[in-house]
Amino acid sequence: MSGHGRIWSYVVPHPPLLPAYAAQAPYNEIVVELTDAPHIRLVGNLVTAPDAPLNSVDPARLRIDAKVQVVFAEVAGMTVPRWVLERP
Repeated sequence: MSGHGRIWSYVVPHPPLLPAYAAQAPYNEIVVELTDAPHIRLVGNLVTAPDAPLNSVDPARLRIDAKVQVVFAEVAGMTVPRWVLERP
């Protein structure tokens, strides 16, 4: 897999879904449709860099069909996928 996709859907939860995320609100949750496998969709956060906070992208910048690329971050001892906007 190339790690490329597009934003298929998104939500900005108000209030945060989990109390541990309250300090990072508002943050986004996006659903990404993979370019290499359009029937596979993954959930994650759109961030400005792999280790950036969940609220690093202004919710006004979220757009359906925006092209994204996967990045990985260490969170609580686990490696998790996150997404950044693709650069032209």
